[in-house]
Amino acid sequence: MQSIHDRIVMMIIIAMAVSFSSFWVAAVLEPHQARLDFRQFTLVQEKKQRFFEYLTPQVLTVNREILRERAALTCGPGAEPSRESQWDAAQIERLAVKYRVPGRDGMTSEERCLSLKARIAIIPVDLVLAQAANESAWGTSRFAREQNNYFGLWCFTADCGVRPLAAAAGTRHQVAQFETVADGLRYYALTLNSHPAYESLRALRAATQRAGAPVTGASVLDGLGSYSERGQDYIDELHQMIRVNRLDQLPKVLALLGAQDR
Repeated sequence: MQSIHDRIVMMIIIAMAVSFSSFWVAAVLEPHQARLDFRQFTLVQEKKQRFFEYLTPQVLTVNREILRERAALTCGPGAEPSRESQWDAAQIERLAVKYRVPGRDGMTSEERCLSLKARIAIIPVDLVLAQAANESAWGTSRFAREQNNYFGLWCFTADCGVRPLAAAAGTRHQVAQFETVADGLRYYALTLNSHPAYESLRALRAATQRAGAPVTGASVLDGLGSYSERGQDYIDELHQMIRVNRLDQLPKVLALLGAQDR
């Protein structure tokens, strides 16, 4: 357990090392989990700070859950299964269904495991925050406040959410309802990691990993062309949000804190 002095020193070192706003450090070290109504913040900078403080710890939690799933996949060259980590065929099959592995019924357990490794990986925190801010209008949208849906996620089963007021006649989609914000984050991450529309995002992430480079929002953003009808304009806007809000510096803060992959 860090002392108060140690925590203060760490915050100062990190702020100096990355020349970055200290609220990023606070967002990780001093998470604010209480539900907030972001409409109450009239100052833009305060609203952004509260938004990042609220969401960042929850994004890290979801990414840690993903890493735990991935760590249990013991397959491929150099893999050394242990009694504690090896998953049986039924568990691999369950994950293959969860992550929509194509052709899974005709695969061996080893083949399913290898396919899952390309899908079970964390979503860059800077990307998650930029999309959440964009899709939820910094947490002020009706769907963020009432449905815990910060990502404009749709669903298609009865009573799974609410119909948008501007929905076109003949359509049946709803904006998904989630019990908690973290549940919405989990569904968002699973969507990017499993849906066929985001195969290119996963390919960009894998290529970045193979090159030994850090996976950031900027490195995978071009794989989000199917997320919005706005296409490239949407991608360009997210790139700008990452730059303007200096979200590209966040991975450095997380690395220094040791929080990126915990």
